[in-house]
Amino acid sequence: MGTLVAIYIRADDPATADAIRAEYPSAYSEPGTPFYAVDDHPYGWRPPGEALRALSARLGTEVLWLAYQSVVDAFEYHRWDRGARLRSLVFGCHAEERTWERSEGEPEPWERDAMFGAEGLASWSEGATDEERREYERIWSEESLEPGQTVPSLDAREAARAVAIHHRLPGWRDDWAGD
Repeated sequence: MGTLVAIYIRADDPATADAIRAEYPSAYSEPGTPFYAVDDHPYGWRPPGEALRALSARLGTEVLWLAYQSVVDAFEYHRWDRGARLRSLVFGCHAEERTWERSEGEPEPWERDAMFGAEGLASWSEGATDEERREYERIWSEESLEPGQTVPSLDAREAARAVAIHHRLPGWRDDWAGD
């Protein structure tokens, strides 16, 4: 079982790094990544969207919210850059398990492997009716994530790992060191 709720803040210069550490004294980074991780924050499971958007705008940088709980495969990801929301994905976190609750913004490169692998399509298609199979093929070809749908499902920990590898987030170095 695994659980993570973290904020990641990009610091491309010493002044931004200083501002992050002043606001979040427990923030940490590691060699090879421009991000600082904040695992010990006051927000619990619900991302404070406006506060993180404002932080991104104030620091003029990227801010990510990443959360997962592997037992129920709950996953939540939000990304802002300079105050603009770029992507929000919520799967099985607040309303209904194993159901897409939110999908906003443009898809990111890590999503294809994390959610639309060929093995997932094959698994969903096995035993499906022709109509269901056509729908699954449409979802995979369009890489469609729509609120209310259960397809595609995901492995929350592996989706979080895909985010971490793509962005080279601290705390995941063993996963992205070979890339």
